[in-house]
Amino acid sequence: MHLEEPFVKSLDRSCRYPAALALLVLLSGCAAVPDMRPPPRTPVPAPAPVPQAPAPIPAPALQPEVRAPQAPVIAGDTRTQRPSAAEPARPVPPVAARPQQPPAVVALAGDADRHMAAGQPERAAAALERALRIAPDDARLWHQLAMVRLHQGQADEAESLAAKSNGLARSDRALQSDNWRIIAQARRLRGDERGAMEALERARALQPGRTG
Repeated sequence: MHLEEPFVKSLDRSCRYPAALALLVLLSGCAAVPDMRPPPRTPVPAPAPVPQAPAPIPAPALQPEVRAPQAPVIAGDTRTQRPSAAEPARPVPPVAARPQQPPAVVALAGDADRHMAAGQPERAAAALERALRIAPDDARLWHQLAMVRLHQGQADEAESLAAKSNGLARSDRALQSDNWRIIAQARRLRGDERGAMEALERARALQPGRTG
């Protein structure tokens, strides 16, 4: 009877504090279970942006050189010819004001020059006659036609056309001098040497730079 008394007392105390006993058992069980949670992740910094090279600036396009068109030059027209840069400018004798030629006249006069260069004087004469129907007061067209007729051996018509040109040339001494040379050659073709010499003297007197 005396041996059972401590056990009864111990059991009696355990029954009195059941909550404390249960808490003790629970704490001992939690201490024995290892922590299975994964370790915290270390944040990785984002890569720095790579700077982009600036876009190349296109070079400006080269502008083609623009040149002003030159007016066509009629063969034999010394007034429309320009001296080159290497040549000194020569004094131009005073001439009468000449109206600007229509484009059709310029084209026909150019056709006449090409026909003469190709050995086709009749076609050259036809082109000049068409030009004269447009500009009948153009002394230089009459002069060109006189040269064509002289080339064909038509002395009488060449002298008549040169005289017509002189009547329209007025104060153009250079053109008048050229016309008198045509007259001199036409007279020589007819055998009139004396008349040819007289015409040649008048041509020399009208040369630019000489006084009458």
